[in-house]
Amino acid sequence: MERESVNTSVECKVQIAASSKTAYGDKSIAILKEKFLFVLCLLTLFSLHAFSQSKYEKEFRIKESDVPSRALSFVDSITFDSKIKWYKEIGLDHITFEAKAISNKERHSIEFSENGTFQDIEIEVDIYKIPSYIYSKITGILTLRHKKHKIEKVQIQYTGERDAALKFLRENRNNSNSITISYEIIISTKIDGSFVMMEYLFSEKGEYLQNNQIISKRKDTIDY
Repeated sequence: MERESVNTSVECKVQIAASSKTAYGDKSIAILKEKFLFVLCLLTLFSLHAFSQSKYEKEFRIKESDVPSRALSFVDSITFDSKIKWYKEIGLDHITFEAKAISNKERHSIEFSENGTFQDIEIEVDIYKIPSYIYSKITGILTLRHKKHKIEKVQIQYTGERDAALKFLRENRNNSNSITISYEIIISTKIDGSFVMMEYLFSEKGEYLQNNQIISKRKDTIDY
């Protein structure tokens, strides 16, 4: 998955450079104008990053033959209730592979790096699977940030070493030793009058970790 930062700083530098070539011919006016643009750009950059970053996604279906062998061997050693479908996600600075399948009537996504190194497991669950006191903390934070919002998806994210993750999946998630649990919540809300999708990540205790605005570009519909 990919974070896309708006290249405001470059645009600001261009504007500032252009302002120095003012037709007024008065250097003092040009300097004042340049300082004003610089301050304006700093404020703009702050406002963009203070709220959240952007998460850009470009994901498409691929053949099993295009998947790194290390990722294939990991997934092939696990039993799922459905056929495994592979996706490739291309970002600005990285490439990942995802295996998607169903187990125990729940959607599983297992993510790997470009060379097939295990990264995390995400399991889509109903909201009631989150303990009530943790859910209250999470919804409280979401309400503070977005007065009106709708929870679109809830995923439990599991990270850890490859062997620990394999053991966790093979034992039907009964053994979470050496596994870090987080909650990924995707909501729809309005920002500056426009509907957007936001992704929030919370710790196992319901503590806020990070959030991103999702900018999605998918070539096909993701199915399981």
